[in-house]
Amino acid sequence: MAESVLNEHLAAERSEAVRRLLGHPLLNADDDADGFRLVVRHAVWLVDYFERACGWALTVDAAAGFARLAKRASAVDPTRPLRRVRGSGDAAPFDRRRYQLLCLVSAALVRHPVTTVGLLATAVTPEAGLDTSRYGDRAAFVDALRVLMRWGAVEVTAGDVDSFVETDRGNAILTADTVRLHRLVVSAVAPSALPEDLAADEATRRLLAEPRYGAVPDSPGDAGEEQRNRWARHGLARRLLDDPVVHVDDLAPAEADYLASPAGRKWLRDRVAEAGLELEERVDGLLAVDPDGIATDLHFPAPLGHAHQLALLLADRLVATDALGRRQLGRLSITQLNGEVDAVFRRFPGWARGRRDEGGPERLGREAVDLLMSFGLVRRDPDGAVVARPALARYRVTDPVVSNDGPNLFEEAL
Repeated sequence: MAESVLNEHLAAERSEAVRRLLGHPLLNADDDADGFRLVVRHAVWLVDYFERACGWALTVDAAAGFARLAKRASAVDPTRPLRRVRGSGDAAPFDRRRYQLLCLVSAALVRHPVTTVGLLATAVTPEAGLDTSRYGDRAAFVDALRVLMRWGAVEVTAGDVDSFVETDRGNAILTADTVRLHRLVVSAVAPSALPEDLAADEATRRLLAEPRYGAVPDSPGDAGEEQRNRWARHGLARRLLDDPVVHVDDLAPAEADYLASPAGRKWLRDRVAEAGLELEERVDGLLAVDPDGIATDLHFPAPLGHAHQLALLLADRLVATDALGRRQLGRLSITQLNGEVDAVFRRFPGWARGRRDEGGPERLGREAVDLLMSFGLVRRDPDGAVVARPALARYRVTDPVVSNDGPNLFEEAL
């Protein structure tokens, strides 16, 4: 009896540690002391779990106070960009310029871990073409630094980094944690190993490649069964543990075949259970739900602004209910989508007042669709039409349950 209770306790701790790492692949002791202690306590088991389940390497550095889960997505996801942490309000996504500066700043800090903002800007200027007399370049430079500060890779020991945005005479003393910096890149191939004259698309393809799978991703038939099964297992687990939903029609044939086999389905169920997640299985796809929300970084629906509110209303337009109560997936052309957005604005004349300028409703409509896409709930056809995916049928707008006389959802957003 005592042994059984102990095993249950260990399983619960390990599953929580798995989910904390899924939610925070760079877990700092200063940010989450309790979670970090769990990860350190079960480090050996966690390293083995992530290698078996996903083919991801886990580094736990108790002395340095961080754990790094080297996540590699099964497919490139353009809906989840790195976002700026400077300022308030909705965090804008990183653009190409900021990604470039982030890489160059990180490389410069590895060579000179103790420096100043001014010296660091000077160091990256030759490769980045940084013009510190321009506000936009200074802002992009500081945005890159602020992200590294949030990750615990850079510490400001004196001065104010943000002052550099206002004037190129602003300065601060920086101390970099080179151990963390070296762990930021998770590609199986070192970027420094690529030829300098390589085109961006080819460089991206090589950085995403994982030699352990050989030719399986491009030509599954040319690989052995064990290598093909390993690639399928890792791909399925990566999708299920890290994506909002997995649709069967998105899977490669080798992945779909493995999932359809009894042994493959049991293997996946066991890995999901070890992570403390609840597996929802349907004919058209799979969904792993975290009952405690530990591994969840974004929620839908959620009262996070106009795009979230509009997205929920569009969900109701994209999935109709027939006379028998069955949910039917729909499609909205660009014209129909804009019409639905205009109808919401007419229905709630006081809602989203700041988004009613020329082109504002269309932009808000695109943001709402982008949000639905990021959760795997819709897709965009080449002609721009929005098509509901099976997981969207889980949502519908119903009459609100009013517990007081306060304003409704849209009135609260005024």
